[in-house]
Amino acid sequence: MRLYFIHDSLLLNSNAKTSVDKKILELITTARVGHLATAASNLQPYLTPVVFIALQNSILIPLDDKPKIIDVNRLRRVRNIEENPKVSFLVDHYDEDWTYLWFVMIIGNAKLIQLNRKSERKTKEMTKIRNMFLKKYSQYTKIGIGKTYIKLIIEKTIYWKYMDKQ
Repeated sequence: MRLYFIHDSLLLNSNAKTSVDKKILELITTARVGHLATAASNLQPYLTPVVFIALQNSILIPLDDKPKIIDVNRLRRVRNIEENPKVSFLVDHYDEDWTYLWFVMIIGNAKLIQLNRKSERKTKEMTKIRNMFLKKYSQYTKIGIGKTYIKLIIEKTIYWKYMDKQ
């Protein structure tokens, strides 16, 4: 008999910082791509594949220097977050052997953050974030990471993994 495991952790106070379960953090930390879902004030969903780093209570997504048709500040995901900060973020793993399937959906609020060198603390924070992105994505040795990030503050995680009944 096959069982499916679903983990759902809800944060009661949306302003508090929540920690993602260590098991879930390990899964998403190794994933190379996630999918950011935003919606404008008219509630039209918009889905974007993104690179990211996972922290204990947030996800950081760079608005990097890859060539873009429009200015970073005019990207649909940026405009949507400015209108409606509620977002979802999906990381999944597919395999032809379905016993290896899993997904993590993160629900939360996003905000745009600028990392400028205004203080020593910010400089240390920028360096740490930059190093985390460089370690995960070697492509950033050739393309600028950028100074604007989407920070997703985690409010709820939904986790599913295929499991056989033991």
